[in-house]
Amino acid sequence: MYHPRLKGSYYEAGKHYATLLYQKGIRFPQITTEQLTYGMQCLPILKKFDPNVIQEIKGFAEGFQTNVENVSAFLLSLGVFEMTGQCSIFAAYNGEEVIVGRNYDMRYEFRKTTEAAFVDIDRRYPYIGHSDCFIGKVDGINTHGLFVGISAVPHEGIQKGINFYFAVKYILENCRTVAEGIEVLRKFPSSVGNNYLLADSSGEMAVVEVAPHHFLVNRPNGPYIHCTNHHARTPASPKWNWSKSKERHVSLDQRLQEDAQNMTIDIAKSIMSETKGHVCLNLKKHQFGTLYSVVANLNTLEIHRAEGSPQRAKYQVDTRLGKSYN
Repeated sequence: MYHPRLKGSYYEAGKHYATLLYQKGIRFPQITTEQLTYGMQCLPILKKFDPNVIQEIKGFAEGFQTNVENVSAFLLSLGVFEMTGQCSIFAAYNGEEVIVGRNYDMRYEFRKTTEAAFVDIDRRYPYIGHSDCFIGKVDGINTHGLFVGISAVPHEGIQKGINFYFAVKYILENCRTVAEGIEVLRKFPSSVGNNYLLADSSGEMAVVEVAPHHFLVNRPNGPYIHCTNHHARTPASPKWNWSKSKERHVSLDQRLQEDAQNMTIDIAKSIMSETKGHVCLNLKKHQFGTLYSVVANLNTLEIHRAEGSPQRAKYQVDTRLGKSYN
């Protein structure tokens, strides 16, 4: 897992990270004609949603010695044409503090591209964000104690739009509260289906269902909320039964009913390390499982991360966000 520190302007941050990767011998992936065609159709939508990220893509393309079209097409087509990450996420309020847990499940081959970046772009909120691609995030926590993480949900057909990587990134950089994050998602032109779990240090939390023609905000009935890979009011899709979405959802719910009101970092670690209920996923047949696990306290900005399956890898403390806040 890479641990870049990205600062300065959007262009500078993009170029710096790409240069580091290029110097390590990494080369930009080959882009198919299908990806390029789709990406160019969606690029105007991305420019309208977040003009700043276009500057980051330009810097990244220069540092990687490729072109903006290739980088844009690669990023915009992720999750559109093929299977994406599964994931289990929760947030719990113990009466004083909000604790979150998040396992990122993906093909084992993506281990080599995972990252835990500290990002401090000029005039934006600093944050720790995780991803398995070069620009964009799948989850993160910013200095205001706002957490956002996604899980993929099956969607039908191919729609023009923007994927979750850009929504998560935008929310972390620009929002302080769950309410602000929800408003971003309400207008977000999504190309794929996702659950977005948002939580902030005040105790507010929600799971927002976003898809090309679907938007729904789910609020907790008690001191916790969680999601896996189906929408709350929709049965787990037979298309993704292999990923144990229903089993993981039930397992999380059982543990959170017992432990939410007394939630701590250590309890969160034990929940995310659970293999019996598949929260810690290991599907050897599919070469698919938990690539990393994060638990955090949104009030203290204490972040613990297991880089690999949390059943085997030890959680290590990441202090970069707390230092930037203090």
